Amino acid sequence: MKQMIVKKQNDSVRENNKTKNFDKIWKTLLLAASLSLLSAMPVFARGWCRGLSKNAWWYDLGNGNYYKSTWQWLDGNSDGIAECYRFDYNGWMAENTVTSDGYTVNQNGAWTVNNVVQTRGVSSENGIIKKELLGRINQYRIASGLKPLSESAGLSSIADTRARECSVLFSHTRPQGGSVLTEADVCGEILASNQDTPLKAFQAWQKSPGHNRLMLRDDFVRFGAGYYVDSRGNDYWVVLFSFYN
Repeated sequence: MKQMIVKKQNDSVRENNKTKNFDKIWKTLLLAASLSLLSAMPVFARGWCRGLSKNAWWYDLGNGNYYKSTWQWLDGNSDGIAECYRFDYNGWMAENTVTSDGYTVNQNGAWTVNNVVQTRGVSSENGIIKKELLGRINQYRIASGLKPLSESAGLSSIADTRARECSVLFSHTRPQGGSVLTEADVCGEILASNQDTPLKAFQAWQKSPGHNRLMLRDDFVRFGAGYYVDSRGNDYWVVLFSFYN
C-alpha cells in the first residue's frame, strides 16, 4: 500500500512537473509569438533611413509612405536650410551621380551647380507664409467682435505634418487612418489646397459656411498653421484649433 501511495505521489509529482514544463514551454511560445507580432507591427518615424536591402538612403514620411520618382527640398538636420534631393521610382536617393534628367548630385545626394550645393530657406519662408495666414484669421475674428487666438508652436508642428499628409491623401482622414482630432489638444481642422497664397486660402475658407464657422468660434483659444508644397507644385494649407490654453 505504501509503495502504491509513493508511486502515486511520484506519478503526481511527475505529472505536476510535466504540467509546469508544458506551461513554461507554452508561455515561452506565447512570448515568442507576441514578440514576433510586435516586431512585425510597422513603426513609422519621419526622416532619413538607410536601406536594409540596398546600401542607399530613402526618406520616410512618417505615415507609411516615402518619396519616389521626385525631386524634393528637405531640411534633414532642421537648420532652416533645405537641400534638393532626387528619389528614383523605388524611393532610393541618388548620390554622387548625374541624374536621368541631367542634374548633378554630390556624395550626400544634394543637388549641386559647379560644385556648390543649392539651398533654400525653409523655416523663414514657411514661417512668414503661416504667420500671414494666421494673422488674416485673427484680423477677421477681431473685425467680427471676437478675441484673437494665440499661436501654438505645438499645433503648428502637427499642422505641418498634416499638410504633408494631405499631399498623399487630401482628406480629414489621415493616410494611416484616424483623425487628427484625437491628437493632443486638437479640436478643429480646416484644409485647403492649390490656393497659391495665404489670402486665397483664407478667402476660400471664408466662402465656405462650415470652414467660416470654425474660424469664428468664440470658444477656441489657440491655433496653429501648416503649409507644404509638393514636388508637383501643389500647395496644402492646414489650420488646427484648440479650446485649451
